[in-house]
Amino acid sequence: MRRLVLAISALLPLPGLLSSPPDTMLPIYSLFVAAVFARRPIEAAAVRLRLSRPLAFGLVILASGLLTETLAWTSSYLVGDLEPALLHPQLVYDLLLSPVVYGGWALAWPLLMRRWNFTLAEVFAVQGVYGILLEQQGAVLRQGLASLPWGVILWAYVFLVYGSAIGMAYLPFERTYAADPRIRSWIRLPIALGALLLMTVVSSLAWAGFLHVIGITIPSPRPIWEAPLW
Repeated sequence: MRRLVLAISALLPLPGLLSSPPDTMLPIYSLFVAAVFARRPIEAAAVRLRLSRPLAFGLVILASGLLTETLAWTSSYLVGDLEPALLHPQLVYDLLLSPVVYGGWALAWPLLMRRWNFTLAEVFAVQGVYGILLEQQGAVLRQGLASLPWGVILWAYVFLVYGSAIGMAYLPFERTYAADPRIRSWIRLPIALGALLLMTVVSSLAWAGFLHVIGITIPSPRPIWEAPLW
């Protein structure tokens, strides 16, 4: 029954995807549901990476981040957003800056897994709450509070997007991590949220410093419809 409900829930993004202009961001949740049903081949593909588990997990998180950012950019481009909620309106620079955020996830989660066990649902939920708190530098949280009870819909949207992004990355590794003898206590959930927030700050500073050292300068933003890619 739960799998049936999960399968039906994959249709949630359909109205937005069929609207004009289409919303290409929320369909990441449908991709997550599809990944859940294709768990075995995805797990097998992760094994074939032949990398240490923390490194493989971190790299898959970064890859999921690139996908998430591309979907967000596509949605903003189709809308012709004057001020898109992106790291940069031009896609190449948006993706180049993505480790500012997703690098924090790639640092935090493998470190957290060294001490605690997390289910897929727990990882999804923690990352979803993180998204509500941090999206647009807290603007989503404030907008939701200002428009309650309808603001819950906005929060749910962001929750699903962020949860799906990390969920797809964690799915191939959940069972192997679950087999480890790790501590399970409620305190690990708020600690995980705090670690994500902290590591996002660390990754932001570290990636900005790295780009500066290697001499890459990010140009000023231009309208997304005027210069889509760079």
